[in-house]
Amino acid sequence: MHKVMIVDDNMTNLIMAKKALEDLYEIIPVSSGKIALEFLQEMPEPPDVVLLDVDMPDINGFYVLSQMKNVEKLERIPVIFLTAQEDVTTEIEGYSLGAIDYIRKPFTATLLRKRVDIQLKYVEEQKRSEKLNTQLSKALSDKIQNIVQLEYAIVEMFTALMSTRSLVIADHCTRVSTYMGVFLESLIDSRQVSLTERDVQLLMFASKIHDIGKLCLSDRCLADMGDLSIQEKEFSNAHTILGSEAIKRVMGVVSDNSFLNYAYNMCRFHHERWDGKGYPDKIMTTSIPLEARILSIVNGYDIFRTTNDGSEPLTHTEAVNRIRFWSGTHYDPELVDSFVNIETKIAAVRFDNK
Repeated sequence: MHKVMIVDDNMTNLIMAKKALEDLYEIIPVSSGKIALEFLQEMPEPPDVVLLDVDMPDINGFYVLSQMKNVEKLERIPVIFLTAQEDVTTEIEGYSLGAIDYIRKPFTATLLRKRVDIQLKYVEEQKRSEKLNTQLSKALSDKIQNIVQLEYAIVEMFTALMSTRSLVIADHCTRVSTYMGVFLESLIDSRQVSLTERDVQLLMFASKIHDIGKLCLSDRCLADMGDLSIQEKEFSNAHTILGSEAIKRVMGVVSDNSFLNYAYNMCRFHHERWDGKGYPDKIMTTSIPLEARILSIVNGYDIFRTTNDGSEPLTHTEAVNRIRFWSGTHYDPELVDSFVNIETKIAAVRFDNK
């Protein structure tokens, strides 16, 4: 049964309102605004609607309503003002404070019941809508969680496959994903990029499979100790196309998926250069997707620090200096500046296999 609080200092009016509604609702009669506020604060379950007299000697109805709007559990309770006043100013003030209706005194029992019934039906509709929204939100949250778990499973599956071909490359992808997370967080903190935490998670997932095209390479190309023939180097470079085309086929089945979009862009474009001399498409500057420009820096850093294309690995400082030197040719200059600014954070990253 719905609960209705009636607040009126006039006992005759209070009794009349109570008798008009008590056969339909649970009535809470209150004789002053002060007592009403005390009751409302202390009640574990507030009333569904409040009938509130405007003119009361201690604190008037306007004050009671304004105080209710400052309390989270009370702010949404519908308030119907009861008043003998007929001036427009009073009515406007009540509506501006949040009243949902006015009932003029003297009122008939039939009118009072009808006006209260209308508001309580609206309350019921709100509750149904909120319940439905909660159910939909939970369903959406469950769906998103399932998608996240699937994305994570895809990443781990390809990482495991890569490990069977080359632990070196699998470990490289894992490190790059970690560096990517550190770099992205700094870019977000500096407001250089507009990405959500969900984007960061997706980009870290996707960056871990940026080299999946290398699954198709020969063992010599995978080892790449710097002594490959021109044909072998061209085939090795094609890993960007092989990986991105595989992802593209999946995108044809699963449309509008951020994870796949990020994965495609990073697979295909992480070897493009700012000056347009990269591969496979020789695009340049901001034509290269942002995620690929970010990835190319952390990808380069890890390569310099480990395999270094068959040469002696560089120290952290040497690797950072090379990235700085290649700013404006290989890498986005603004992103290079941001990366150099967090070099101590990058240097502090540790891995279990190091």
